[in-house]
Amino acid sequence: MLILELQKVADSINRLIREDDFPGKISPAYLKASVIDYPSRGGKRLRPAVLLWTCGLLGGKTASAKFAAAAVEIYHNWTLVHDDIIDNDKMRRGKPSSHFIIAKLAEKRFRMKPEEALSYGKDFAILAGDIQQGWAANMLLKSADSGVSPVLTIHLSRQLYELVNRNLISGEALDVEMPHLGIGGLSPSKIEKMLDLKTGALLRYCAETGAMIGLGSVKFASDRRIRKIGEFASLSGVAFQLKDDWLGIFGNEKKLGKPVGSDLSEGKPTLLIYLAWKNLDRPGRTKLLSFLGKPSYTAGELETVRKMIRESGAEGRVLKRAEFLANSAKNILLDFPDNKYRKLLLELADFLTSREK
Repeated sequence: MLILELQKVADSINRLIREDDFPGKISPAYLKASVIDYPSRGGKRLRPAVLLWTCGLLGGKTASAKFAAAAVEIYHNWTLVHDDIIDNDKMRRGKPSSHFIIAKLAEKRFRMKPEEALSYGKDFAILAGDIQQGWAANMLLKSADSGVSPVLTIHLSRQLYELVNRNLISGEALDVEMPHLGIGGLSPSKIEKMLDLKTGALLRYCAETGAMIGLGSVKFASDRRIRKIGEFASLSGVAFQLKDDWLGIFGNEKKLGKPVGSDLSEGKPTLLIYLAWKNLDRPGRTKLLSFLGKPSYTAGELETVRKMIRESGAEGRVLKRAEFLANSAKNILLDFPDNKYRKLLLELADFLTSREK
């Protein structure tokens, strides 16, 4: 049932994004194409699903939450555009990343050299992400036209930029900083805090926004149910990211749509890498660290890293931790009404730790 319902969400969000008039007057044309690109590539649409389903969970009409659901998807995509620039990722969802597309265009149209074209591509992709933020804000404000009160719409808009923007970008900043701190200066709690800010903040917003639209009034902003559904989403977000880090080393590249080993290339001290390093002897630590930051990996090198992580016990610990967080999230849902939407959210929590892409 989950996959079918996710597809229904994806279809409705795809339609809203495709038919929205906001990008129509963007120029030049290739900037407009870049703005539309990532939100149009599809994806799991997990964030809109969480928002719509928490609305339904608390008795609301999911149709009234459709603009907010589309808004969080567009918002999520600007973070991907900027994240790909920061990480210098060449692929996103099986296609070239935004800044690489524009770089190739610049080489051809303006006869730029590759290095100059890449800089140009990054400049334009940053601008595309900036416009996507505006697009998300505009889409969210349309909630006032779909049954959400103007007062609640303004509150939700303020929450997006006062809390989510601050926390999510702070999490991204910590992610960028961590490779420079030295792996010995990290800890599981520091790494999970970064994940909660970077991934959990937006998911919490989705869950709380859907719940508030479901309850129908800003007066419920401090309601216990809003806080608990937010906790469900935060826990799910960290579980999702831990599984994502596992897939980044142990996943199937064709299913992922991006190169396996990219976290290693970026030198990211994920919980997986940190725990492996912590459990290895000195020669093992030196060997593991020698793999971080390489531009690419042979199949043999990747298998060596996988073996070290697995035999150190890090793989098992991370997967168990993700499962524990997902189960904790599910336990929170048991206090909510037993309806179709609770079943979907319970299935979603399981999906986050069993997915292959």
